[in-house]
Amino acid sequence: MNEESRVTRRELLDRTSRLALGAGLASPLMTLLARAAAAAPSTRLTGALTVLLGSHMDPVKTLVAKYQEKYGVPPRVDLVTTPDLKNKLVAAFLARTSPWDAVFATAQIASSLASNKWVHDATWFIDELRKGREGRLLERGLSAAYYRGRIFAVPWVNGSQLLHWNKKLFRKAGLDPNAPLTWHRQKNTWDIFVEYAKKMTGRIDGQQVYGVTDAWAGNHVLWTWGGLLHMHGGRFLDEEFQPTWNSPAGVAATEKLVDLLHTHKVIDPAVTTYTWVFDASPAYFNGTRGMFITWPFIAGVANNPKASKIAGDSGFAPNPAVDTSGSVDGSEFFSVPVFAKNEAEAWRFLRLVTSREGQRIIALGGWAGIYRDVMTEPDILKRFPFYEALAVSYNYEVEGGWSPDRPVWQEILSNEIHEVIARKKKPREALNDAARRVIQSRKR
Repeated sequence: MNEESRVTRRELLDRTSRLALGAGLASPLMTLLARAAAAAPSTRLTGALTVLLGSHMDPVKTLVAKYQEKYGVPPRVDLVTTPDLKNKLVAAFLARTSPWDAVFATAQIASSLASNKWVHDATWFIDELRKGREGRLLERGLSAAYYRGRIFAVPWVNGSQLLHWNKKLFRKAGLDPNAPLTWHRQKNTWDIFVEYAKKMTGRIDGQQVYGVTDAWAGNHVLWTWGGLLHMHGGRFLDEEFQPTWNSPAGVAATEKLVDLLHTHKVIDPAVTTYTWVFDASPAYFNGTRGMFITWPFIAGVANNPKASKIAGDSGFAPNPAVDTSGSVDGSEFFSVPVFAKNEAEAWRFLRLVTSREGQRIIALGGWAGIYRDVMTEPDILKRFPFYEALAVSYNYEVEGGWSPDRPVWQEILSNEIHEVIARKKKPREALNDAARRVIQSRKR
């Protein structure tokens, strides 16, 4: 076997998972494995529990210890990094097993797990949360948990992108440092965003400053692009998971990215090489970037004097508006596998995670929770003031096109958007090509 044809075990799993998550595995094997969608949950407590957590989920680790205190059941915890999650789950579930009773699930893969009938229907559980005994649920944070009208995942944390800005640069440029606080409530404030960016771009105090920074490399471009799509009233997919991004809204969203880079020249030109938030954030923290559309936690880091030169001068608010404001949801979830040996223990653990007590622990641990009123409790808001802006951001569209084959079509769509950014294609041509290629991929 030559070097080009060699396939590692991880690559093989990744290819298998793409087929499984994209096609839904509508085979006799998967039909045999399927459980009835609305089957009654098990109530048999076994005294054993194993959970698969993301390596970043420190507050949930605290709740694991709390579970043992409350119920005398010592949970076993396995950890996984987010990039490895999909392969780990697919490898186990294709083998008709689950070493875990509750598993971490990202928005990217939640509907895929449901489409394969690998996880239990959680609609009944969410209906209990909707009664409001623990708090007022941020309903739009459930968008990735839906599949064919049912809900198959339970959120533990919510998070959509926010606008962050450097008040020091605003003042140096003669701009109102509090103006962005209300941009989400006013139409066409994206144009004001651009004008502010122009005034902050140039040499300031001997340094090159750009009005905007972001991370556009690879699939990451879809976060800001998706927010712009929603600002124009567009959507990624229709109710049948068919592409609708090649709409006038999609074209306008793409044009706005191109304008930032090529027409107005107000965004850090290296954004096309930044693959994630931590590539773009250092320049924002050192004070040489004016505005940054990214994840909420940046507000906390930017206002930490040990980590940032703009501590005390970093603002945050929901994104600006065109027809309306908008963002893309980045919530995370838990699901209960149909292969779980301790199903009732898993649901009891998720009750703790979604309880007011559990959500306070999560919120105080620096992760915005799933209840609007818990996030805005005075003691929590005092420590994490950006939670209020995050709660408001869920008044606007955040749906991310969470179809089972999202891992496939996001590659196609983001590659086509990059063709436009590189000025190799026009926006409508690229978006039409993306839609056509996705439809063809589904036929295969």
